[in-house]
Amino acid sequence: MSWDLHGIVSQSMRGGSATQSPIFNQGIEFTRAMSEFDMYAHYKSPDDATLSYMEEALHSFHTFKDVFSPGQAGKKVKSKANALRMELVRMRKVDEETNAKTWMPSSKRREMIS
Repeated sequence: MSWDLHGIVSQSMRGGSATQSPIFNQGIEFTRAMSEFDMYAHYKSPDDATLSYMEEALHSFHTFKDVFSPGQAGKKVKSKANALRMELVRMRKVDEETNAKTWMPSSKRREMIS
């Protein structure tokens, strides 16, 4: 399963622009490390070599995990995203109030159309 995930991530992150390539490569390395650690963790009786491979995979995992960190957005981006979210919520409330009298469930609409 974990190697399937690695293959999917690797294929989906191939290519891209010159600015995206380093980030995509970090994502691939993160997934590889996670897959390797998972694979070694499933060994029934690990030996010293296997444990050292697990330590290497764990080190790589921690090295590249920041690529998926949601905290990478700066304060400006977070502020704009929050303002946009608040505006969308406000617009949805106005739309619900405006269309409250004419709104009906989709099943009811389908009955009326057919």
